[in-house]
Amino acid sequence: MSSVSIGFSAVRSLDHSCFTPLYALSSSPSKEVAGGVFRRWKEGGSGSLLVLASAAVEESGPGMDYAETNWKDQFQEDFERRFDLPHLTDLFPDLTPIPSTFRLKKRSPSSDDYVNGYLYREQYNGYINNDDRVLLKVIKYSSPTSAGAECIDSDCTWVEQWIHRAGPRKEIFFRPGDVNAAIVTCGGLCPGLNDVIRQIVITLEMYGVKKIVGIPHGYRGFSAEEPEIPLSRKAVQTIHLSGGSILGVSRGGPDIEEIVNIIQARGINMLFVLGGDGTHAGANAMHKECNKRRIKVAVVGVPKTIDNDILYMDRTFGFDTAVEEAQRAINSAYIEAHSAYHGIGIVKLMGRSSGFIAMHASLASGQVDVCLIPEDPFTLHGPNGVLRHLRYLVQTKGSAVVCVAEGAGQDLLEKATGTDASGNKILSDIGIHVVQETRKYFKEIGVPADVKYIDPTYMIRAVRANAADGILCTVLGQNAVHGAFAGFSGITVGVVNTHYAYFPIPEVISHPRLVDTNSRMWHRCLTSTGQPDFI
Repeated sequence: MSSVSIGFSAVRSLDHSCFTPLYALSSSPSKEVAGGVFRRWKEGGSGSLLVLASAAVEESGPGMDYAETNWKDQFQEDFERRFDLPHLTDLFPDLTPIPSTFRLKKRSPSSDDYVNGYLYREQYNGYINNDDRVLLKVIKYSSPTSAGAECIDSDCTWVEQWIHRAGPRKEIFFRPGDVNAAIVTCGGLCPGLNDVIRQIVITLEMYGVKKIVGIPHGYRGFSAEEPEIPLSRKAVQTIHLSGGSILGVSRGGPDIEEIVNIIQARGINMLFVLGGDGTHAGANAMHKECNKRRIKVAVVGVPKTIDNDILYMDRTFGFDTAVEEAQRAINSAYIEAHSAYHGIGIVKLMGRSSGFIAMHASLASGQVDVCLIPEDPFTLHGPNGVLRHLRYLVQTKGSAVVCVAEGAGQDLLEKATGTDASGNKILSDIGIHVVQETRKYFKEIGVPADVKYIDPTYMIRAVRANAADGILCTVLGQNAVHGAFAGFSGITVGVVNTHYAYFPIPEVISHPRLVDTNSRMWHRCLTSTGQPDFI
């Protein structure tokens, strides 16, 4: 396994079946304190894995004593330390900034009162102050028993947690004429890749950068045999009108030392990495290797995961498009099932570790009767199983639609072995399994059932980004460039509570973000489907 993929492979191989992503709901279940967050363990869970599942889990130092009167100050200090952004001046303390070359001009009539489009002596206020912060949490829970509560201590004490605001700075740490920028897209396809590439190139040119290249086919492109792809505004002007990536994608690649050798040989000093958790682990390893060699390189990530499973962020690009496109598959399954005698439509959607796409698509469609996600264990057989509920549905309403995430129910299947080139554990096919078991069950009980199966995965991945994702990609691409020019490295950019922020890469890849089955959103999904517990 390459160094690129090994950083996250251990996280992906964890067995998540031993816990539920719930905070302590009462005094009766057993509680464990994990990094300052109270969790309730699922009864019967095996092992002692302690994986935090919430989208924005607070983690404190291992020595946090909540009996201390100043524990809140200690918590905030620890949080600020963890979310402090790596900067080039950490390695080069004598590095001198220059005034930013990024400046938007107002379209104003020419007169003696205007200088370069601005009122004389008027100050341009389009920059982000380095002390600007974004609030990570916006809900103050009064009790751990509140739905979706994310509590630091047993009293749900409110502690403000601030992260760095993204955007252009007044001073920059690269001269545009000296910048040699490179962009690489890794992993699988995702709607919006071309949108991000396009906006990175456009924003770089607005700073005055002339040397911009694309690395072909992911990290594999960092080799002597793979020529770089020259990029300019003219070259990328219309690429957002198509899906895929003009640079190509792949999983895996050379080891980190070899990649940094190529970066050093080509004189690349700004690297923009578009990819998921494994790709970001590779980017962070590159950042560390560049620091080790004392090379002035800004490595900035843009999270690309259609599953929406990156910690702390509202959403990642491609997710909104995936939910929208999934409606077509669900609607087709509904029509097939509704038109047949005892019809059952089964749709498998993306979601290796998290069920966000399945949950949101089920909510949006209003046509799903059963939604199965990795975070909520279920059984197919038995009095409380999914199949018994499907029998009830076809007998009472004549048809049923099931939406299942690809990572759901893996404990019901024969375990697949091995990992892919990115270090992701290979999954068994839950969609086919549900189809086969459904047909077998209805045949055994003598009830006719017409089962149809739809897997739209590759159709969804390859489409063009919708309007919402197009906007998200545009802003992410812009802020990635702003972060690099500001001198940050080893960071990634995301949207938090509708605002854009920078994160140190290790904080967002420590484990996947999962659906909290005690959250209001999952409860809304259950209200929509009307499904019972399948345990």
